[in-house]
Amino acid sequence: MKDEIRNDIEIACTPAELFGYVTQPWLWHEWHPNSKSAKAVVETLSEGDCFDEVIELQPLSPLPLTLRRKTHYKVVTVEPGHHWLVEGEMSGGWLQIDYRFEPSETGVRFIRTLTYEAQGANRLFAPFLKSRMKAMSLLALRNLKAHLEARA
Repeated sequence: MKDEIRNDIEIACTPAELFGYVTQPWLWHEWHPNSKSAKAVVETLSEGDCFDEVIELQPLSPLPLTLRRKTHYKVVTVEPGHHWLVEGEMSGGWLQIDYRFEPSETGVRFIRTLTYEAQGANRLFAPFLKSRMKAMSLLALRNLKAHLEARA
């Protein structure tokens, strides 16, 4: 069963600036609390390119149980300044990250949609993870906004 988390935020920068920053997964750890590291063999990801990310989740927070997952992604769509879509697979699940960029009066409206499906034993954690993932997604976008607007 697929679940979806969709968030949006206004950020005072251009769509091109935001696109250039968030489409570099090796920088995600700077603003997304669940992203621990990422790497690719190229500096600019194009359609068909792949990259790997290490994610950590705490489904029973504040208990110290931590799930660490390596995710392998493939870039599906690249429309600079407008749209970026990747699909990823990990042990026990599948996910899709969809970024959309819309110009706004204050800069750009960033829309992030995470679609995911827990498989196998990971389905046992799904009910606990969903509320935690929603909270982390909101925090990630607030961090992103603060990070980019502080650079301006």
